[in-house]
Amino acid sequence: MKKRAVNYPIRKTIRFTPTEVEKLESLLSRSAYCQTISELVREMLFKRKLTLNTRNESLETTLVELGLLRNELNKIGVNINQITHYFHMQADPKERLFFVKEMIPHFEWTKAKLEALHHLIEGLKILI
Repeated sequence: MKKRAVNYPIRKTIRFTPTEVEKLESLLSRSAYCQTISELVREMLFKRKLTLNTRNESLETTLVELGLLRNELNKIGVNINQITHYFHMQADPKERLFFVKEMIPHFEWTKAKLEALHHLIEGLKILI
């Protein structure tokens, strides 16, 4: 932890109720610069600009879903690339037809995931 640059020689005592202490601790946990409740109270008393870090919880679930969709689409893409590689290695048309039939479910999964992605993006438009 960083040491204070200013020495505060005069000490004043102030009393708080438990709910007030909870509010102060909540503000302190979100504060970007204050490390103690004393610093927080001084910032508030002397009307300095108080910077709070906030988190938008409504976007958090959407971001998790977007990450999961990205991973699933990446895995489907890897599978399609592997099937395509084996397709190009085959000279026999019957064997190539087999690999084409293997690819169809992957394209259907991709379509379903893209629709889910589109739905998430539409939900983001509403939130923003």
